[in-house]
Amino acid sequence: MIRKILYKSCIYFSIFAFSYLAIVFSAIAYFSAPNRYHDTDKRFVIKKGMTLREVVEKLSEEKIVKHPTAFLYLSQLIKGKDLKVRYGEYFFEKNTSYYKILKKMIHGYIFFRKVTIAEGFSVHTATAIISKASGLVGAMPNITEGSILPETYFYSFNDTKASTVKRMKDAMTKTIDELWEKRDKSIPIKTKKQAIILASIVEKETGTAGERPMVASVFTNRLLRGMKLQSDPTIIYSYAKGNRTLERTIRMSDIRNSSPFNTYYIYGLPPTPICNPGKASIEAVLNPPKTQYLYFVANGYDKGHTFSKTLREHNANVTKYRNYIKKKRKEAEARAKAKLEAQNETKNKTIEENEEE
Repeated sequence: MIRKILYKSCIYFSIFAFSYLAIVFSAIAYFSAPNRYHDTDKRFVIKKGMTLREVVEKLSEEKIVKHPTAFLYLSQLIKGKDLKVRYGEYFFEKNTSYYKILKKMIHGYIFFRKVTIAEGFSVHTATAIISKASGLVGAMPNITEGSILPETYFYSFNDTKASTVKRMKDAMTKTIDELWEKRDKSIPIKTKKQAIILASIVEKETGTAGERPMVASVFTNRLLRGMKLQSDPTIIYSYAKGNRTLERTIRMSDIRNSSPFNTYYIYGLPPTPICNPGKASIEAVLNPPKTQYLYFVANGYDKGHTFSKTLREHNANVTKYRNYIKKKRKEAEARAKAKLEAQNETKNKTIEENEEE
């Protein structure tokens, strides 16, 4: 009798276990299959404090999950009734399986946004970019020129502008602290602030990465000799203050103005940086190559510059640059004239053909 009962119990248990495993494996297969209902890429936000049921209902509302009740119970069946999802923003590609959706939410594989501050951007430009960055919230903190490190920064939905700016400032502080320890102590730059000021001028003078050390060497040599830096970007900053909409061609009156930023008027460095310099420009001014160069001028053809040791060489290079620009202008005018003549000829030919008809 006991043997019979044990035998039946084993059979019932086996049937139950088999049925349970079949349900679990069926649920896993269902969860692992491509979700055809979810046919577009979507971003999905889980707010802090939301329950799993609330999250599933929202998934259904946003047409990511077709059967919310089945998704809820099968999730608990596979992962347990105490499973929790993490708040934040998620990115679900189209046809993402239910299992991958659930896995992302459980492990907190949130979607990171990014904001990029390029080398040479002023505070005016950086503030506008951060203020408009999608997903950042809160008041925009004040930024001083040269206080943030140009870089691409990643953030999550509902991060604050203040916390993001703090990371940018901390990155600049860390960078200047590290580079300062490795500086050439013979340079005329005596403080970290001076280093960032000069680096900001180097940053605005050349867009060619390989030229930064050479430009830095020119300004270092001029400072050592007590010469004015005579940097055009400092003139522009003296009246535009980093606002690109106010920038224009430099006038003779601008060169003569007594602004503390105008290095054609003052000796030494301006009172503050004129932009936010990148790491390469800071490295360049703290360890400039040893050269005899005191001048440089744009060469006109590759966005680079020609460097010279004497004023005579420099003036000759300036003449070459001006002649090059004149030549290019004449060539452009000739092309425009030829294009206009060709258009007129086509137009006249069309008129003649119409008259013949």
